[in-house]
Amino acid sequence: MKHPKKPRVIVVTGAAAGVGRAPVKMFAETEGAHIGLIARLMEALEGAQRDVERLGGKAIILQCDVTDAEGVEAAAERVERELGPIDVWVNVAMTSVFGFIKDVTPAEFKRVTEVCYLGYVNGTLAALKRMLPRDRGHIIQVGSALAYRGIPLQAAYCASKHAIQGFMDSLRAELIHYKSHIVPVMVQMPALNTP
Repeated sequence: MKHPKKPRVIVVTGAAAGVGRAPVKMFAETEGAHIGLIARLMEALEGAQRDVERLGGKAIILQCDVTDAEGVEAAAERVERELGPIDVWVNVAMTSVFGFIKDVTPAEFKRVTEVCYLGYVNGTLAALKRMLPRDRGHIIQVGSALAYRGIPLQAAYCASKHAIQGFMDSLRAELIHYKSHIVPVMVQMPALNTP
């Protein structure tokens, strides 16, 4: 497949596996994108980088936990320095805990909330810092059908997806207010069994 002359620059959090690795491979194969890969596990990030390069794109590894706002900001800065202006930011990083609410610890609730909600906020803030002055870009949140319906045994995950939905409603309203050309999107995924 022929790729465009100027590849888009894309950042994907949670890029090392599962739902995060799928768009990484798609962007590389369909358009030869230049991709910033954000995740915690180096070995998996190296595998994702090999996938991108094999499929015709270019990738840099940005080992980072999305709960670290300064780390996410540093990753965004490095992407723009090495690959160019970010066109698309995709927040995918996630974690979950399965159990009855009474059995889930406060630390487990905190970790899921930090990754699945605040990690998305951190990524969005890093993207907006760069996209607002240019008045262009796409911010994609990978959500869940559980953003609309809480289910048993996944209270922390459901709550974080509800939070992202509320955050996105606010973001959309603010971008409309400013007549911004930045496009915010939330993709609601079905139940998936990913590694």
